[in-house]
Amino acid sequence: MEPSSRIESTEFESKLLFKVTLMRHEKPYYKDIGHDLTPEGVESAIKTGKRLKDERLISDSDKIILTHSPKPRAKGTLDFMSQGAGLDDLPKKEIDQLRSSDIPDREAFMARFNEIGGDMEKSAKDHYEHPMFQNRPDIIEPHLHKKDRLYRSFEYLIRWFDKYPAEGKTPHMIAVSHFEIITHIIDDVFGIENMKGYHTPNFGETVHIEAFDSGDEDRVLLKVKYNEFAKDVYFNRKNRSIEII
Repeated sequence: MEPSSRIESTEFESKLLFKVTLMRHEKPYYKDIGHDLTPEGVESAIKTGKRLKDERLISDSDKIILTHSPKPRAKGTLDFMSQGAGLDDLPKKEIDQLRSSDIPDREAFMARFNEIGGDMEKSAKDHYEHPMFQNRPDIIEPHLHKKDRLYRSFEYLIRWFDKYPAEGKTPHMIAVSHFEIITHIIDDVFGIENMKGYHTPNFGETVHIEAFDSGDEDRVLLKVKYNEFAKDVYFNRKNRSIEII
């Protein structure tokens, strides 16, 4: 993707600041034991790491930072993905902001889960169709709070990379999280209508983000790629939101 016309019109040469790869964990048992991945999930995570390396989405010119949510399925995914990419010698950091939904009333949540047949992927879709997930903080963390977590983390990331330069390399954070976190940036960037409703990433799917200096200290230009979709947007640092160009 070329720099946006708004930036070109000012003859400003945008500088690549950093990269982010957001990845949903691979297929788990949901037992929170060990790496918690099924054999299929393990194999897929390794293949994903190899693919990212082969397609140069992970480059030798990148300063790689590996992060994951506190859940074993996220750490397990990162362990096997990094093995496939030849990055298994790098340290990995747990980030609480990448966690899955907070569930204050697990009994009520499980009642709804069992009502739809106990299927985790149906439950993912249910998150964006049933009102319980929108306005019942006594049962489960609302979507707006999870979106705020994601974009607050993004602002912290900008500050962190600005404070700690990567010594001639491009900082690249690879973060393994959950559908209810990643979904927000997919839909904010590409639009709920274009995605035909809230789009929940499948196991192991990745969102790739390149962040550029826009010439405006309050905005960072993001080039976002997800499957066949690609789009330029701004991240507004003041209100921590996505702005469509």
